[in-house]
Amino acid sequence: MTAKAEEKKADLIDKVAGSALERLDAARASLAERFIRQFYANVPPDDIFSEHPDNLYGAALSLWDLGRSRKTGTANVRVHNPRPQEQGWRSAHTIVEIVNDDMPFLVDSVTAELARLGIEVYLVIHPVMRIARAPGGELAELSDPETAGEEVPRESFMHVQIGEQPAERLAEVRDRLEAVLNDVRAAVEDWRDMQDRLHETLQELQSSPPPLPAEEIEEGIAFLQWMEDDHFTFLGCRQYSFEGEGDEALARVLPEDGLGILRDEQ
Repeated sequence: MTAKAEEKKADLIDKVAGSALERLDAARASLAERFIRQFYANVPPDDIFSEHPDNLYGAALSLWDLGRSRKTGTANVRVHNPRPQEQGWRSAHTIVEIVNDDMPFLVDSVTAELARLGIEVYLVIHPVMRIARAPGGELAELSDPETAGEEVPRESFMHVQIGEQPAERLAEVRDRLEAVLNDVRAAVEDWRDMQDRLHETLQELQSSPPPLPAEEIEEGIAFLQWMEDDHFTFLGCRQYSFEGEGDEALARVLPEDGLGILRDEQ
């Protein structure tokens, strides 16, 4: 049964990918055809069998077009309700499309934010592709993920089908996802610096402990060592200065000290 399903899927994707060669000019067709095959390569057959080939083609090509130009360090995000008369394909769901540098936490962060907004997720397609871009960000080459060397950057292409949203809410969903992706990027970029800061604090506690009971120092050191031993996900950190005493004491954020999601002093 599984072999038959995979064979049926292969025939369907051949038809969808062939549409790129038939409909696009030669300069775009080859890359788009390869993109479509990579896009659907790991999608379970049952997730696409009910869709018309034109809609499968439209969904893949829409994400492909979104990713044709992107600057490293930024995410392209689109949230829309495709309609045949406008986009040439349709979906019963609102479509979220994201093209980004590949990094940890992307799918979990996006789906968690959608859940926080009370939006149901029906399907996630998330291939990680090897993409070479020109200096201006234009897509220059799509490599085979199995044979590409590590020098070819990895990019995340995400297609998410969610409960249909009214037109007036699409911008809100996009803005919230962009904010979450910015947080993910900040946490990932500063991860090593946050680990280094933890290690420096640990060394300071061991070499020059503050005037506290020995058992408290030992407990603090043990806790920091546990965190450092891959038991903690570093999202953000910052230092505070404490001024005053008692009820009048104030904690102030040290300027430009925050890392990760705590880069923002607010």
